[in-house]
Amino acid sequence: MTTAERTSAGVAQVSLRVSLRNWALIALILYVVSGVAFAGFSAVGGIWFTISDAVGLLLAISLMVLVIKFDDLFRPLVGMISRTARWIGVVAMGLGIAGSIVLLSSQTGHEFVPAEGGLGVQFFGWGLFGVWFLMIAAMADRSGAFSRRWIWAARVAGAGSVIAMLATIPLGPESPAVSLGFTVSFVAIILWVIWTRRELASE
Repeated sequence: MTTAERTSAGVAQVSLRVSLRNWALIALILYVVSGVAFAGFSAVGGIWFTISDAVGLLLAISLMVLVIKFDDLFRPLVGMISRTARWIGVVAMGLGIAGSIVLLSSQTGHEFVPAEGGLGVQFFGWGLFGVWFLMIAAMADRSGAFSRRWIWAARVAGAGSVIAMLATIPLGPESPAVSLGFTVSFVAIILWVIWTRRELASE
């Protein structure tokens, strides 16, 4: 590799890290707003239905971008497993987008129906996104790209989401197991984003 090529690769890497930090911040803001909107949706209903669904749509789009950019970061380090994780994440957030569009179209209620209906599709997509978190934690562990705390935050976020999805089908979305899984995941994702931004900035 020539000096010019090395310089170009270094610039591209810096640009990718800056972009990842920016999209992580966007996702974090939307994620917190989504939590507030969901609380309003659960407690009051009404206009909060639409607000929650609209924010959920924007969140899914931002997370899909983040998935693609993490693939750009990890693929040179771990190879094709990163592409597999990318497609799992894209499909997961694609389901999130589809579920939000169905709910926003007012063609279905906000009741939970496993494997169908907007809310059911969203729950399944979020559970699948937990698999993506577990995969990027494994890739970071293998490559040494991130710290142990980052890896554990990703693992906890992934496990919480997967457990919540698996518990939703037999128990329903209002069961304690589902609430616990999503609560643990919610906190872990906030920490994960904060540490993502810090660690990418330190390189």
